[in-house]
Amino acid sequence: MPDSLPRPVDPSEHPLANQTYIVPTPAIAAMYAHVRQCIRRGVAGALIYGHTRWGKTYAIRYCVRLLRLELPRAAILTIGMPRNPSRSEALFFGMLLKAAQHERPDSGTALQRRLRLYHKLAELVERAAGNRLIVFVDEAQRLELEHYEWLRDVQDELERRGVRMFTFLVGQPGILNRKSSFRQSVDTSQIVSRFMIDELRFEGFRSADDLKMSLGAYDTSTFPDRSEWPYTRFFLQRAFDSGFRLGKQHGVLWEAFDAAHRRARFDFTMEIPTEYLARTVEIALTDNMQHDAADFALSQASWSQAVEESNFVAALEELRIIFVDEAAYGS
Repeated sequence: MPDSLPRPVDPSEHPLANQTYIVPTPAIAAMYAHVRQCIRRGVAGALIYGHTRWGKTYAIRYCVRLLRLELPRAAILTIGMPRNPSRSEALFFGMLLKAAQHERPDSGTALQRRLRLYHKLAELVERAAGNRLIVFVDEAQRLELEHYEWLRDVQDELERRGVRMFTFLVGQPGILNRKSSFRQSVDTSQIVSRFMIDELRFEGFRSADDLKMSLGAYDTSTFPDRSEWPYTRFFLQRAFDSGFRLGKQHGVLWEAFDAAHRRARFDFTMEIPTEYLARTVEIALTDNMQHDAADFALSQASWSQAVEESNFVAALEELRIIFVDEAAYGS
């Protein structure tokens, strides 16, 4: 059945089909509020921790985008820690230079790279016409003691140049164990006071109401930008034009997730990771394009099928032991 209006681009080019879009979530809103509070209060370092697939990397991107709009005079740097990171000083500073988009991140000795990094960061701050550098470290649970000491050196050098450095360590819950171990020694306790003063648990969706913000964003975010094609309308044009909105589906979608959780006999409170909510919505929209009609609505069966195909249950099965331990210890 032909569409009432031709779509402006092929569906395969849509950000939803390519998973290159960002929608807000309550956890992202809480993270951004925490970041802004730390900056206002002058708190130089904070931990933001949550399970894998909870959307932390996605949240960093969202926060960076908002910070660039609201704090245009702050320089912002994002560092992604690789698996089994090297303890080589030269390689570590080379990685930081690459994150800062230096044209020669991999050349020179450790000292040369260190000095180039100091200069590059100061240049970024000067270009922003401010005195703040905001750093996000993704997968921060992979940082080793040496890495923290080198980051401390960077912070000290920037302070000598009149620059305030704020570091947000974003990682999995295991980073809390590292914080506890650092507290045990006088030599490492200063790492806690520098980089781990505040903590925030990055949560998944924990109630039907939590879904409203994200689902509603599909009804208002447009592609192409500033066009008359919200994401929901792009895939379900006739239904959208007749009043269908994903934002009103929070109850039926929560029930679909809850039913899957009950069938799996999980003995912990349900929490939906951001990745699996997004995947479920993507499946529901793309798989039902051919059923679009003025009276079309996503049924409970449609949502249940999308939840099943998202691998939500398989993801929680891998985390079952962790969730049970958290419940036992009240974390």
